[in-house]
Amino acid sequence: MARKVILMLLAFAAFSAGAAVWSFGSGFVWTGICVLAVAVPIIVLYWFMIVANPANTRIMVEGDALLVDAPPFFKASQPLAAVSRAFVCSLADEAEFAAMQSEGSMAFFGYRSGVFRTAAGREAVVVARGDRVLCLETPQRIFLLGPADVDGLAAAVGAVVPVGQG
Repeated sequence: MARKVILMLLAFAAFSAGAAVWSFGSGFVWTGICVLAVAVPIIVLYWFMIVANPANTRIMVEGDALLVDAPPFFKASQPLAAVSRAFVCSLADEAEFAAMQSEGSMAFFGYRSGVFRTAAGREAVVVARGDRVLCLETPQRIFLLGPADVDGLAAAVGAVVPVGQG
């Protein structure tokens, strides 16, 4: 994150804390105004993370390449010829994926987007709306992709690479 953005967030936090302390001695109306001044930006941030960001996510198979665009954390193109193994699985059932560590991601209400480290230490790109995902293993990283239509993505990938069940 840019230094300017961090400084703006810290300044906003300091202003909010000062305004909250001041408002407790200024009456009910000013307390309500300060609560709204803090709550509205937080609500907008959560709306962006829960609604807007997942809506902008794209996972596509074009020709023999996989395109993954999960703003703001990841954008990549992966040739499907480099996929050594493809299978559909559940993140909760696979030991390697159950306890992943975040390296730049977000996870809210079942939606995950970003880069993680698996239990075995491999880099995993996760863009999923739930636990059921299509796993694509490449020499560089693992892709764990769970759009709304996992079976449709598996069929599109299956036209180029055999897809099994985990």
